Amino acid sequence: MSFKSILLLWINVAFALAFYGPRDSVVELTPKNFKQVVMDTNQLVAVEFYAPWCGHCQRLAPDWKKAAKNLDGLAVLGAIDCDQDSNKPLCGQYEIKGFPTIKVFKPELKKVDKRTGVMTKKPQDYPGARDARSIVDYLLAWQPSEVRFIKADPSKAKSKKSMSIDSFFETDNSTLPKALLFTDKSSTSPLYKALSVEFSEGRMLVGEVKKAEKTLVKEYGITSFPTLFVASPTAGHVEYKGKLKYEPLSAFLSEYALPAKEKKSSSKKEKKTAESEEPPKQEKLKVVELDSDSQLKEHCLDSAKICVIAIATEEDQKETVDILSNLNDNSQLYRFGWIRDTKASEIVEKLDLVADYPTLFLVHPAKKLYRSYVGAFEEKAIGRWLDQVASGRIQAWPFEATLSIQDTVRAHDEL
Repeated sequence: MSFKSILLLWINVAFALAFYGPRDSVVELTPKNFKQVVMDTNQLVAVEFYAPWCGHCQRLAPDWKKAAKNLDGLAVLGAIDCDQDSNKPLCGQYEIKGFPTIKVFKPELKKVDKRTGVMTKKPQDYPGARDARSIVDYLLAWQPSEVRFIKADPSKAKSKKSMSIDSFFETDNSTLPKALLFTDKSSTSPLYKALSVEFSEGRMLVGEVKKAEKTLVKEYGITSFPTLFVASPTAGHVEYKGKLKYEPLSAFLSEYALPAKEKKSSSKKEKKTAESEEPPKQEKLKVVELDSDSQLKEHCLDSAKICVIAIATEEDQKETVDILSNLNDNSQLYRFGWIRDTKASEIVEKLDLVADYPTLFLVHPAKKLYRSYVGAFEEKAIGRWLDQVASGRIQAWPFEATLSIQDTVRAHDEL
C-alpha cells in the first residue's frame, strides 16, 4: 500500500472515543446513568457494548443510530464505550468478551438480586442480524404491553389482558383515569403498547376496543377509526384530536394521568447508591500548565484520554485558563493543559497552528492523531467544537514521531 493510500486511510478514521452525539436517539451510557436508563424503566432496552477502534462497531454505528431513531418512544437503545476506563467495570460485570455485543433488557425479567436487595434485570443476547431493519423488527416483537382488550360480554374476557367494559370503568373508579382506543387494526400498534407501559404502575388504565366489538362501537358512537378518548374523574370524557405521533399523544395522556410515583429504594445499599449518584455541582475543569516534557508525558502521553492544549502568552494566560476550566466536559473524554508561547514555537511550526495567541489544538497520542482548532477563542465556540469531536463529526489528522515540547510533532504536509 502506498504512502498516500495509508495517509488517506488515516484521514478517514473518525477522531472520537464516542460514536454517538446529542443529536442521535442513542443514549450514551455510563455507570452513573445505567441504572436509571436500563434498570429503572418498564420499557424495552437494548444496549450495545462497543469499542471505538473496533471495525465491526464502526460498521454497526449507522444502523444502530437508524434503529434508535425508528424506535424513538417505543424502545430505548443505548451504547456504552468499553474502552473508557470508567466503563470497564460495568462491561466486565456483563462479561463482555468481544465487540460489538448487544444485550436486550426486558422488563418482564426484572427481579431482586438476593445478594444486594437491588432490583435488576437479566439481559439476553441479541441473536439477529446487525442491520437497522432486523434490530427494529426483533425489538418490536418483544415490546412489552399493558393494553387491556375490552369486551362487551364479560364471558369473552378470558385472558389476563382482557376485561369487560364494566370492569374497565369500575377499576379505581373514583381516582384512576382511563384511556380507551377504538381501532380497526388486528393487532395493537407498537406506539399504543409503548404508551401503555409509560403510563402503567397506577397512572392510567389503558384499553383497546376492536372494531369487531360492534355493541361497544355503537354504544360510544364511533364513526371512524382510530378514535381515542380519556375518561378522567376530574375532566370527564375528552377525545383526542391530534396527530397519531408519540410526542403529542404522550403529552395528551400526561395531562390527565396521575403523576408518576417516586421510586423507593428496595434496600439501604440501593438508597445510598442513589444518593451518591445525584449529579454534583458543576466543578471547574483542571487546566495544567505544561512546561516540561515530563509534565507533558504524565498529563497526555500516559493517558487514554484526548489531550486539549492551549498555547498562550503570559498576558493571555489567566483568561485562557478561565475559558478552558469553565467548559462542561460531559463526555469525560478530555484532559486540559496549556503551554507558554515561548516554549511552543516548534509546535506552532510543525502543526501549522495560528500564531495569533491564544490558540488551541488537541491530540490523541495512542492513536497518533491531532487536530487544530480554528475559530473564536470563547467558551461556547470551543465547547461546540469539542462536542463535534466527541460525536465523531470532526475528523483528525495523523502525525509521526514523539510529542515533545522541545522536539515536537512532525505533521504531514498534505491531507
